[in-house]
Amino acid sequence: MEDFVSVEVATVDDAPVISEEDQQTLLLHGVAFALEVSKCVYTLDPPSRVRCILGANETNATFRFHQIRPGENWNMSNLDGYRFDKLVVIDIEPADSR
Repeated sequence: MEDFVSVEVATVDDAPVISEEDQQTLLLHGVAFALEVSKCVYTLDPPSRVRCILGANETNATFRFHQIRPGENWNMSNLDGYRFDKLVVIDIEPADSR
């Protein structure tokens, strides 16, 4: 996400470093993008459930999404296990998708 959102990415010992404030900025942009994705999800025929996973840490930020299927997880169920990442999981579930 840092390639698309204007944040400062410093380089220390050949590794990228993103400040806490810029990580928050990236997550906020990710939430806004998830809202845009939800508009598309609500137009799907047939309706489908979609999970957006946003993650940010001191080196990068990611936005992933996938169709929610029984028995499939793309993230650890215990979000506290992401010790160095700030993580936001957003489920988009149209009323007719179950």
